[in-house]
Amino acid sequence: MGIRFSIFVFALLLSVPLVKGVSVWEGLIDKPIYYVNIEGYSLTGSPPWNPLNDSSITWINIGYEYNGTHTFNKYYEGGKWKEGFFPKHGNPKPFNITDWNLSKVLKEYQWGVVNYLPNITGKFPAGEWKKGYWNSSIARWNSVITSNQVKITLNTFACEGSGECDEYITFECHRNDDNVTCTWGKPVFKMYPGRPPMGTSPQTTEKNKTCGPALLVGLALLPALLERRTNGKS
Repeated sequence: MGIRFSIFVFALLLSVPLVKGVSVWEGLIDKPIYYVNIEGYSLTGSPPWNPLNDSSITWINIGYEYNGTHTFNKYYEGGKWKEGFFPKHGNPKPFNITDWNLSKVLKEYQWGVVNYLPNITGKFPAGEWKKGYWNSSIARWNSVITSNQVKITLNTFACEGSGECDEYITFECHRNDDNVTCTWGKPVFKMYPGRPPMGTSPQTTEKNKTCGPALLVGLALLPALLERRTNGKS
């Protein structure tokens, strides 16, 4: 399993475009919002300092009120802002970004990045989290903003792209009128026994999984990932 993780991480680092930074504010227009979705990839293992304006952002999708069946969307991908109409799902409540006290949200999130994540320790079925692991092993992250919730999820290198497990931690804020409350969650590790890894089939043999040039790449990266996982170092 570790070899497949290493190969995925290597491919991920090659595929993520290098950008100077993008801000959610660039996609805002004067219309009620249904949702804001943001995604990014970390090349350093560090979580984003500002999930609304960060160089690791690769995707932003802002869904605006339009009609009963579709939203008007401003979205950022491939280094460019684009526009389009997306099918509307459910019955979302429209809001304005200024409805949120985002300075409070960012302040509490950044406090956790400095004071909470580096100090998380504990054992779990697949191993043990050492100090420093949760602020140095982030591979992918996403943020979702709706009328009453901000949720930031940080996913680690350990499971990213494997299809066999999930390892992540969340930061959530809830809004009731002008009152905003935020909490950091506990780290989560989930195994999915019997699920074939992403990009493979149950019939794939072990020989086919581990032979060829990809094995050399995996073996080259594996020691560094194992050291990061056991020692919690970036």
